[in-house]
Amino acid sequence: MLESLSDLVTDSPLTYLVVAGLVMLDAVLPIAPSETLVVTGGVLAADGALSLPVLDAAAATGALTGHTILYFLGRAAGPPIRRRMFRTQSARNRLDRAATMLEERTWLLIVSDFLPGGRTAAMFAAGALDLPARRFYAFVAPGALLWSTFYALLGYAGGSAFESDWAALTVSIGAALLLGAAAEIVHRARDRK
Repeated sequence: MLESLSDLVTDSPLTYLVVAGLVMLDAVLPIAPSETLVVTGGVLAADGALSLPVLDAAAATGALTGHTILYFLGRAAGPPIRRRMFRTQSARNRLDRAATMLEERTWLLIVSDFLPGGRTAAMFAAGALDLPARRFYAFVAPGALLWSTFYALLGYAGGSAFESDWAALTVSIGAALLLGAAAEIVHRARDRK
């Protein structure tokens, strides 16, 4: 039986490459929560199995790469989508309002990182709505770092506070899930208004 979670992981470049790749994949196709992966990495960093700064950099790089893929997919798909789905004047007016809101509230791209599935839709929409790349990266680059740092430190704090890696992992993942659920509840409450 495994004595600790750190027995499963080695502090190698391949580990950080896997973290970056899985975070990127989750940004594009949100099939598994990358937050859990980064929290787990933070727990392992508290145990000395991983480097917290390198984990943070790998997760941020993966997130930013995923954001970039979605942005350019949105840029490529935007014109045909707009032609097909926004034919009426009222539909075009709604699209213009969405583009204006994104331009005025680009900080929403940072918040979208913390909503389950939110970043996938937001990053694609930023490209589809022709948000300038310079403005896009001015928000998503620091947003990806904020996201990765938050979840890595959440895991690290949980890992430092417990004797058992498994207990730390359970508490850290639970906290991450609660934060995600709280963000989703706030998001849905605002949508109803």
